[in-house]
Amino acid sequence: MNKSMLKITAFGVAIIGFYLYITMYVSGLSGTGGAESAGGISPEAGEKIFWGDGQCGTCHKIGTSGSATRGPDQEGLANRADERAKELGLPSGLDYLVESIVEPDKFIVKGYDKIMPKVYDPPILLSREKILAVLAYLQTLGGEADVGALMKYKDKIPEVSKKKVKPWVSPIAVDPKDGEKVFFDETLPVTCGKCHVVSGKGKKVGPELTGIGAIQTPEYFIESILKPSAKIVKGYETMYVITTDGIPYNGVIKSETEEELVLLKEESGEIEEISIPKSEIAEMKKQEVSIMPGNISELLSVRDFYGIISFLQSLK
Repeated sequence: MNKSMLKITAFGVAIIGFYLYITMYVSGLSGTGGAESAGGISPEAGEKIFWGDGQCGTCHKIGTSGSATRGPDQEGLANRADERAKELGLPSGLDYLVESIVEPDKFIVKGYDKIMPKVYDPPILLSREKILAVLAYLQTLGGEADVGALMKYKDKIPEVSKKKVKPWVSPIAVDPKDGEKVFFDETLPVTCGKCHVVSGKGKKVGPELTGIGAIQTPEYFIESILKPSAKIVKGYETMYVITTDGIPYNGVIKSETEEELVLLKEESGEIEEISIPKSEIAEMKKQEVSIMPGNISELLSVRDFYGIISFLQSLK
């Protein structure tokens, strides 16, 4: 190739590069280029994130999909969001959905606690685009997705956190695998697996803990164990029942029909099932005390206690 042809080729490459730069620059200004585009924002992408990276299924179910009860069932959410927006004086249901994710403690549904984490912060760390995709999916739960309308809220959603979070370190050396053994060890004075399920193992008297390490911090686990009545997951409240014979019972409702109430009652570290005919119930009221023992720190060694914390943290 002669010098003239080399000069022409070099000039052509330079021109193409210049126009590519201008195109990318304009796209960036208009908000249509890069990671913030609507390309990855769709109900289909949001559904995958809901059940995957977002860990939403750890606390929410959708009708018959999932079994979590920490948060409200999201079936028909779009319609309820519109109703809640009117009650709260918000412009639309979409405003309600966006603000509920940006500031999860702002609008707490009656009967539930302030346990939803900010999904753009550790440990979940969802990007803005992923949050928008989840919102697009939530729009389809009783409504239709409108990605165009959703993109107008883009700047209201924080960027993924860049906080440098120091990994939690146990005060003593522990292994999550040892903590798992303690969690399910029925020879100990207290056995977590008698009330909690992890990946299909254990009994579901209390909330399932599969994947809990992906949405909560070790500090949360410590508080939940040491002060189990501080925050009781909806559906696992203790009921106080007195029969017509004057016999009192405290337990979690396993099932209830028009004819019978079945309670799960803790007794000396064991869970008993009590069936009470409705005709024999003189009084029944919800208690503010968890069925979970409040003296677990006294029943376990320090090593076993922190082993359980380490195990819960590893459930991701």
